[in-house]
Amino acid sequence: MKIRKFIEFVNEEVFNDTPESYVDIALKQLKKKIDKMFEDAEASPEGEEDEGSKNKSVKQAKADSKGDSGVTFKDLGVRLESSEISKYSKMYDNLVVKFSDDNATYNLLLMIDIKDAIPKDAEQDFSYEDIEKCYIKFKKYDIDTFDVVGQLTKTVVIKDINEEFLVNLKIELDDMFGDEDKEEFEIET
Repeated sequence: MKIRKFIEFVNEEVFNDTPESYVDIALKQLKKKIDKMFEDAEASPEGEEDEGSKNKSVKQAKADSKGDSGVTFKDLGVRLESSEISKYSKMYDNLVVKFSDDNATYNLLLMIDIKDAIPKDAEQDFSYEDIEKCYIKFKKYDIDTFDVVGQLTKTVVIKDINEEFLVNLKIELDDMFGDEDKEEFEIET
């Protein structure tokens, strides 16, 4: 058995953290970013909110939104229900974000594979920002029965996830599996 001095042990070249810690930090940063998006949507004073803003369609929200900023969660009347990080899986740690509007509730699952958190070159520095991709599973549920109405899955670049991306994802899911026509349906006699 070879006995090494502490200074030799400390001066080893490889000081990377575990892949689990990189994934954990990346998920915490995503959670913080998404929570802030919804805080901005809920930050308006209650006196300013008019009755029609809760039941806006996507077309109305686009018309009412400011020119450069695009449609926001506030324009769509979306509320954050919860956002939680789960690290129970050995391969895929994930972030679950649940939000709803007046017509449906949504479940956004963001998963990062632990293989994406392993440094490719052991000699270069690696951080949570070097994790590039995550897998998204986005589900829409009926608000009355909690049955799955539709589902959308994608692999996306983590840096592209912002409010505009999530709003467009919601609009895409609503267009694919939406029931916007339900309000306009009338029986004439």
